[in-house]
Amino acid sequence: MTEAGSAAVAIQRDPLLDRLLGPGRPFELELIEHNGTQVEVFKGAPRTLTQLYARAAAFGPRTLAVHNGVSLTYNEVFDRAAALATGLRARFGVVRGSKVALVTGNRIEWAISFIAITSLGAVAALINSRGAAEEMRRAIATADCALAIVDRERAAVLDGAAEAFPWPRILIDAPASLRPGLDVDFDSLIANRDGALEASPDVEPGDGAIILFTSGTTGFPKGAVLSHGAVTHAVTLSKFMGTLQDLRLELETGAPMPADRRAMTSPAVIVAPMFHLSGMMPAIRVISVGATFHVVDKWNVDVAFDMIETVGLSRLGFVPTMLWDMLKSPRAGAQNLGSVQHVVNGGAALNSALLDEMRVRMPQALITNSYGQTETAGWGCSISGLPYLQHPEACGWACPTVEMSVRRDDGSEAAAGEPGELWVRSAAVMSGYVNDPAASRETLRDGWCASGDVGFVDADGIFTIVDRKKNMVISGGENIYCAEVERVLHDHPLVKEAIAYGVPDPRLGERLVATVVLDGESAEIDVDQLKAYCRTRLAIYKTPREIQLTRAPLPRTASGKVDRGLFLRGVRA
Repeated sequence: MTEAGSAAVAIQRDPLLDRLLGPGRPFELELIEHNGTQVEVFKGAPRTLTQLYARAAAFGPRTLAVHNGVSLTYNEVFDRAAALATGLRARFGVVRGSKVALVTGNRIEWAISFIAITSLGAVAALINSRGAAEEMRRAIATADCALAIVDRERAAVLDGAAEAFPWPRILIDAPASLRPGLDVDFDSLIANRDGALEASPDVEPGDGAIILFTSGTTGFPKGAVLSHGAVTHAVTLSKFMGTLQDLRLELETGAPMPADRRAMTSPAVIVAPMFHLSGMMPAIRVISVGATFHVVDKWNVDVAFDMIETVGLSRLGFVPTMLWDMLKSPRAGAQNLGSVQHVVNGGAALNSALLDEMRVRMPQALITNSYGQTETAGWGCSISGLPYLQHPEACGWACPTVEMSVRRDDGSEAAAGEPGELWVRSAAVMSGYVNDPAASRETLRDGWCASGDVGFVDADGIFTIVDRKKNMVISGGENIYCAEVERVLHDHPLVKEAIAYGVPDPRLGERLVATVVLDGESAEIDVDQLKAYCRTRLAIYKTPREIQLTRAPLPRTASGKVDRGLFLRGVRA
């Protein structure tokens, strides 16, 4: 443990770890260098995606992916990825370090494209495909992409914008008319499937693998670069944490788990968007163990019950909104809910009413709460089973290979129970923000990632989140950054100023609300018109569900900035 973790409160870990970690046990650790500091990784695990793919190729005849009745084996997915990689290299000059935008909904072609791009050592920029055209274009430009792989639905959104789309495109389900010299049909590019996937031999763990977009106080999305080493370590850590959850369930129930329901073998359902960590990471984890993932176009409660009843889904990685929908569904019954063994939450805290309902309706299920963020590849801490029920507000012990520290504003270590900013250090921490050195320096400090989240750690090493430094609302599992919403509202000619915030919601966790100050005594605007304006600039889930109109100015600090704290205290009074 390093100097930042030297306080006794920070070195306590989940007591079950000793059963899995160490020589002769299922997982062993070793030290490597990452972001200029020494961190732990799992010995013998892949350190690049190219190494992961080489191992996964051995699963050849097994089913890898299922979507809308189409089922492809590992051989079939990798053959298509090999053909696409050849086309990317020969037709578009994609090489190690090139950046390719991936702009699609959830579909098997997403996985084929992801494998092809990263096998070449190129970087897959995962674009928010639910966004408005302006958002998608800005992200592609921010990442300096050479071209984009786009499906028909996203192409229609982009082509409907005022400005022409300037990048070359590979179009999935391409329309009849293609732009000469700029558009290529995806199916034609993968038609010649006569070669194995030839991954670039030069890829290093420190090379960029993906760019995931997240936001901060500027209101514009930033592209977090995760290296091959970060992604593969997060995948192995995901396998470890699943194995740990299996062990805890067996110990608490006294019954062994069936082999086909263990973390290493059970099927996964990709419900979250695949441009999210929560959608992407389960897909890569499945590929790494030779299991199967089922792709879902769009969430609805029947999807969950169909998967439980037909494919044996027993692990639910759903956000609280989805869990509420399931429990309230007329299809919810003792038989289908009773087959759920794990419920893993990480999108937003479980409120007490939902937790109580889950314990009544799914008493056999092990409930897990975790904490992480895009910049840490989704991993920080986790807690499950009886320890979680004893600490329902907590997000858990630091995961193995992850160091967590609570820091005061001056950077010193906080005492037990004292709130401070959570700092995270691990092999899964991002390399930085693409083309944004200032933001990278602000977040990455001597190998640590300053999370922007406020929490504390107790004497047993259990961390709890209490607030967010970043003004962010988590609604239905989606991160909505207030500054981004406020920026769009400010651009409206009748809006003088605006503030966005979250209010508690029993189903969504938080509901996005905005208060808008109209510009002048004579200014008039309809709330529905203002929402429609937002939808032209923002993804629909970022559009405020409620807009309060006022002519009274927002409170301000002595320096002239909007006093968010004072305003929110008035709202919540």
